[in-house]
Amino acid sequence: MSGQPPKKVPPPSPERDRALARKPRYAYRNAEGIDQLVKGFLRSEDVRRMKRFARVRGALDSVLSERERPKVQAISIQAGVLTLEVTDSVLLGELRNHRAHQLLAALVEAGTTVTRLNWRIARAS
Repeated sequence: MSGQPPKKVPPPSPERDRALARKPRYAYRNAEGIDQLVKGFLRSEDVRRMKRFARVRGALDSVLSERERPKVQAISIQAGVLTLEVTDSVLLGELRNHRAHQLLAALVEAGTTVTRLNWRIARAS
């Protein structure tokens, strides 16, 4: 830098704003085609995460009964560890002690990246 303080830029005048407002607009500024937006979304990490959680939910539904399904929620998948939140403490004990191997086998068969389960009890709302 030259050591001089930066020049102060005067604020935009109201005349400039009015002149810009009078200009006809034929299209949005920085318009992007819908096909590019959809392609960008389909390639995003969010879609991969949704697909991964869909596979996890399918694997859990194949093991859990109709009554147990709403009580078990997949919270996160990080480094192969799936965090499951269970609303019922009795169900948590049963799943953790007796059916964890069955759940892991279903998750591996579904093609998820899960190798370990982390359990937690849901907070009362």
